[in-house]
Amino acid sequence: MRFTKSSSLALLWSLGHAQDCPTGSGVGMIVARASTEAPGTGIIGAVADDVAAQVPGSTITAVDYPATLQDYQSSEGKGVAAMTQLVQNFTTSCPGAKMVLMGYSQGAQVTMDVLCGTSETGFATTSAVASDNVAAVVLMGDPSNTPNQTFNAGTAQNAGRFPRQDIMSCGAVTDRIASFCNTGDLFCDSGNSLQVHLSYVQTNGPDATSFVLSKVQGTT
Repeated sequence: MRFTKSSSLALLWSLGHAQDCPTGSGVGMIVARASTEAPGTGIIGAVADDVAAQVPGSTITAVDYPATLQDYQSSEGKGVAAMTQLVQNFTTSCPGAKMVLMGYSQGAQVTMDVLCGTSETGFATTSAVASDNVAAVVLMGDPSNTPNQTFNAGTAQNAGRFPRQDIMSCGAVTDRIASFCNTGDLFCDSGNSLQVHLSYVQTNGPDATSFVLSKVQGTT
């Protein structure tokens, strides 16, 4: 796991419960780590770090939630509540500032549940959180992956372990999402490869960074 200065700052934020607004043309990134990772931004934090290095004035905030495999539904639900609060706080505290959401594995499901509402079987239903501030969304290894969506990236063809039942509720933000899922992924493609599931930052990290930059810098 890459633990950089900005990842460390994100961890300090999650422990201190304070949120800063980006400055200048910077963006506010809210990042949900994968299952079993230590508190902080986790491996997907490397993508946030790369964006921050190219967009001065940006901030990185880690979602403070259990991220456990045991009692997964409860953990994921707490993640949804925590990210929802962060999104709402950012929208209120930083009006006009651009927001980027990122999530890996369980964190990706958390992110989509915030944006689209929770509709997966076995999970408590929640409503979508509207925010015009969201400029880009990066997902990696999303267990709620639904095939044949315009925002899907990667080579996967199958649904995830907990496929989303109501994809229409994501309509307002689909043009701002890039969901990376590759063939054989144990969780997002219902395959049998943990190695594929853990490889997205290395395999797709540069594409994810480029996607975010294209959205926040207005090149698409």
